[in-house]
Amino acid sequence: MNDTVFEHRIDEAKRRAHGRWTEILRSLGVDDRILGKRNGPCPSCGGTDRFQYTDKFGEGNYHCRHCGAGGGFKLLQAALGLDFATALRQVESCVGAPAPAPSAPPAAAEPSAQRMRRLAQRLWDEALPVQPGDEVDCYLRRRGLHLRQAPGVLRRHPALGYYEKNAAGRSCKVADYPAMLACIQGPDGYAVTLHRTYLKDGEKAPVPDARKVLSAGINGAAVRLCEPARELAVAEGIETALAVHLATGKPAWAAVSAGNLEKLWLPEGVRQVCIYADNDADGGFEGQACAYALARRLTRSAPGNDARQVRVFLPRQPGHDWADVWRMRSTAAEAQVA
Repeated sequence: MNDTVFEHRIDEAKRRAHGRWTEILRSLGVDDRILGKRNGPCPSCGGTDRFQYTDKFGEGNYHCRHCGAGGGFKLLQAALGLDFATALRQVESCVGAPAPAPSAPPAAAEPSAQRMRRLAQRLWDEALPVQPGDEVDCYLRRRGLHLRQAPGVLRRHPALGYYEKNAAGRSCKVADYPAMLACIQGPDGYAVTLHRTYLKDGEKAPVPDARKVLSAGINGAAVRLCEPARELAVAEGIETALAVHLATGKPAWAAVSAGNLEKLWLPEGVRQVCIYADNDADGGFEGQACAYALARRLTRSAPGNDARQVRVFLPRQPGHDWADVWRMRSTAAEAQVA
């Protein structure tokens, strides 16, 4: 099934379910305690009273103080443990299947940026919160990243298509892999695009490019793994930023790449910035160069008494990042316990 047909099904299901979500969710087996419009545990992230179902806009709306707002599809997925495709089929069983999507002439195609936003939203909706023992959790734990609870900006896609270009330059699907999705947010807090890490058996999938950003042009956006505070740690990679957070307790953001680290946007309230750079001494010093470029920009942007306090930290060993350092420490600690 191509993306256009699938998106048509989603749009039609949402249109037909509008104003009927409470009835639909109840008929599909969602517990009445979840739909009672009172504070209670979140089906996605737990807690005791952080979640409330409101159906405020007739879209199955809810709000959780930890993992944010959502609608009927996300609630159905979380409450019953479904992937998005299954949730869509179940909703269609209640509201009816859509008529075939009308074919559009090539000139009426959506602009590329709009298509990418819709694709990012669809992939995010198909994904599920990270749970103990799932593919994403196993992948992180193998890197010594034992999280009590995964950040809400990380999700697990059960079967994400991996594409490569053929000799003619056309993208062709190679296989489906579980994947870790990370939401990349711009200065306004809205999602810009997604970062994908394809997985297999607790490791990165055996493909040429297991880590991919869905679309270019992130321009200073970040994966906000923690809520920012007066002090903030920043790093290139997602795993590196998680390692820094576990090692130091500091809230951490990931820039995704060295080039974007240099451009990173930070809230005005952040006055102490700790930059955890990769040691690329054996590969062109790109990590160090971009880290110090960020440090220089941040200290120059508000000179004098208003200047931010900025520090740069580097692993001692060339070719290592702070995720490598954390993994070696974790392995050594486990060996001592054994």
